[in-house]
Amino acid sequence: MKKKLLSAMLIFSTALSLIACGNKDEAKTDSSPGVESSSESVEAVDDSVAFWDQVSEDGQVRSYLTGEWVDASYGRQRPVAVMIENTKVCLPQYGIGNAGVIYECVVEGGITRMMAIFDDYSGLDQIGNIRSSRPYFVYFASEYDAIYMHAGGNPAAFELIDDKNLVDNLNALTLEGSKGSSATYRTGTSEHTLYTNSDGIDIGLKKLGYDMTLPSDYEPHFKFAADGNNLENGEDCEAVELYYYTNHPYWVYNEDDGLYYRYEFNQKQVDAITGEQLTAKNIIIQNVEWFTYQGSQYLGYLLSNNTGSGKYITNGKMIDIVWSKDGDTDVTHYYYAGTGEEIELNIGQTWIQACQGGFEGDYTGDNTYYADKSEFSKAN
Repeated sequence: MKKKLLSAMLIFSTALSLIACGNKDEAKTDSSPGVESSSESVEAVDDSVAFWDQVSEDGQVRSYLTGEWVDASYGRQRPVAVMIENTKVCLPQYGIGNAGVIYECVVEGGITRMMAIFDDYSGLDQIGNIRSSRPYFVYFASEYDAIYMHAGGNPAAFELIDDKNLVDNLNALTLEGSKGSSATYRTGTSEHTLYTNSDGIDIGLKKLGYDMTLPSDYEPHFKFAADGNNLENGEDCEAVELYYYTNHPYWVYNEDDGLYYRYEFNQKQVDAITGEQLTAKNIIIQNVEWFTYQGSQYLGYLLSNNTGSGKYITNGKMIDIVWSKDGDTDVTHYYYAGTGEEIELNIGQTWIQACQGGFEGDYTGDNTYYADKSEFSKAN
């Protein structure tokens, strides 16, 4: 791994440059949401106890997804990953603010789709809406040993689900019925109206008989900085605008609570259950080589046995990273490009933004990073 990582760093060292936070549009926000500081304080860590072995006074454990305290009944079982539509007609989405990790990737037609990963999905009356699978989401879900819920999928995705058995899956299309007695249900007749909820997930798990026990050799996906990670050597980065050209998403940092606030379609992106704007403590930009499957419009991403560049963004700072994934179900690890050390995330929710790079079309340079959110507001 060290040799592979060092070679990857050499490959990317000429391409990686600290991007001066440039200009791009927005009179788009109200960039400081104006909320009172709500950062959850991190309890002092007993150095004699490993981070993942800590137990709080009321019996909670550290979430493998966020590092936060969660109920042990959820925090030490397999997570559930749910495919989420992300077109304007489906907004607002339900329940995704409760996810510990969210992936967003471009699919055909330039639209994006999301996968929300939950360790604690309890108490949610509606989650979704649920959409179909793409192969790269299957690879991502398998890294967490997650139960993967989707509404059908393209042929390449089913090759991984059915033929390679990379994940245990809940196909929402074959599990739908009435709310309260089925895994999934519809609120209307269109493709945009298929949902699940906490009880529905449990119904689906019971029907398929999946074992929710994590394997004894389970490897947590991330490392967390128990005392916080301020990226002292990073660049200032208070706003991020992604190249995704249909939903035009961007993030704006709020120093009061240390979170990035999410916007798309030129409006705040909110969770319909809470009415609150979506936020992230950590944003990972993962640049991935991509291609189009022959004879189709479907995209593929070269993830397994591959490396790539990217950015880690947190606490108003940004730093260049390198990622590496050894095999189909192996965890993707993220390293500081300058040192080769594995990054430690800040405790909280993480969004992973997959960005298309490579010979078929490199869009990674079309992301724009702003040192100061006032620059972002003034751009164009």
